[in-house]
Amino acid sequence: MRDVFGKALMKYHSEGEAEYVIERDDGLMEALSAEGYFLDYSRWPEFERQAILEARGRVLDVGCGAGRVALWLQRRGLEVIAIDISPLALKVASLRGVKDCRLMDVRGLKFPAGHFDTVVMFGNNFGIAGDVQQTRDVLKELHRVTTEDGRIIAASRDPLKTDNPAHFAYHEQNRRRGRPPGLVTIRIGFQGEFDDWFDLLMVGEEKVREVVRPAGWEIKKIYVDGANYCAVLTK
Repeated sequence: MRDVFGKALMKYHSEGEAEYVIERDDGLMEALSAEGYFLDYSRWPEFERQAILEARGRVLDVGCGAGRVALWLQRRGLEVIAIDISPLALKVASLRGVKDCRLMDVRGLKFPAGHFDTVVMFGNNFGIAGDVQQTRDVLKELHRVTTEDGRIIAASRDPLKTDNPAHFAYHEQNRRRGRPPGLVTIRIGFQGEFDDWFDLLMVGEEKVREVVRPAGWEIKKIYVDGANYCAVLTK
């Protein structure tokens, strides 16, 4: 594993500056600062600041990155297990003070039933498993590892809330291939090196219920900020 994303986080942690790129399989590229993974709570988007207040008990932080969510939850006295598939991201999170960092894919959780009260999936990680069925499979497993009154705080983005012609063309291409409009194939690059391609599912807030209900979840509340939102899911 090249762990390109982790290298970007480590550079930002060490030097206070790092820019990575997200490339979509139609050639679209977007350059982003790694700073967003290090922001204090006061600088988070409002919808995230509101949604995270729903967290309680023992928390699983899925795709923890540099640990911004886990650190804030720890400071509030919550027990947090932070997982990621990037070894360097976990190293950064640990260096920043996250107490329990584990190398683990959300598609292969190694926890007993009823272990968590809350699962946090920020940074569009709601759809990190891939297509709709893969996302439902993950949600079913999260149903197993959470308590009877467990909850998921999941962030995503409505792909249709855009005025970018390139996005419209990609949505149409997906429809022709029988894929959801918001299923994107992307990879992360840093300093000329790229991680492997992967699928990321984005669905609008009005479509979330269709995805989560077959996995045993219902929508308690949705915090919306333009095209971005956090959905609080309960059993």
